[in-house]
Amino acid sequence: MARREFILKNVLPFQIGWTVLVIIPSMALYGALYYFLFDFSVSLMTIFTLLYLGTCYLILKVISVKMTIWFDDNYLYLKKNNNRYVKYAKTDIIGFFSFDYETKTLQLRNSKIYFKFCLKNSHPIYLNDVEYKSRYDQDKGAELKRLLKEAQKELQFTKIKTKNKLQNIYWYSDH
Repeated sequence: MARREFILKNVLPFQIGWTVLVIIPSMALYGALYYFLFDFSVSLMTIFTLLYLGTCYLILKVISVKMTIWFDDNYLYLKKNNNRYVKYAKTDIIGFFSFDYETKTLQLRNSKIYFKFCLKNSHPIYLNDVEYKSRYDQDKGAELKRLLKEAQKELQFTKIKTKNKLQNIYWYSDH
């Protein structure tokens, strides 16, 4: 049987909180430039704010990776860009957090990448999206739904409980 690979683009393979290492220095740089070069002007402040946001987005896009994911009988395989696959034993995965990509509720449908695989005796594996669009992308949402179903089937996990009532994030595990 041919393996089913899932290719996710623009993935941040680290905890989303680390993006402050991009956001804060960029804010300090643009704030200092504005302070030293211009007098107070709302129109210039707006332009600098847009430049700041664009810079943060571009930096995050540059450090994002293409992640390839697949399963075999005993392992979960992850590959960042064109590097070698890193394998994780299925028995070491105690559960994962993810959006409920299977939901039918229009307001809760989501096509942003969010997976956090929790491992025994190791750091979690984070897969976060660079994009923060609120509009639902049909193709990406369908691929994420297939990945969620495949991960549940391969790891023999079910949806257990919600992580956050305001978001559509659930804990998937076998216990």
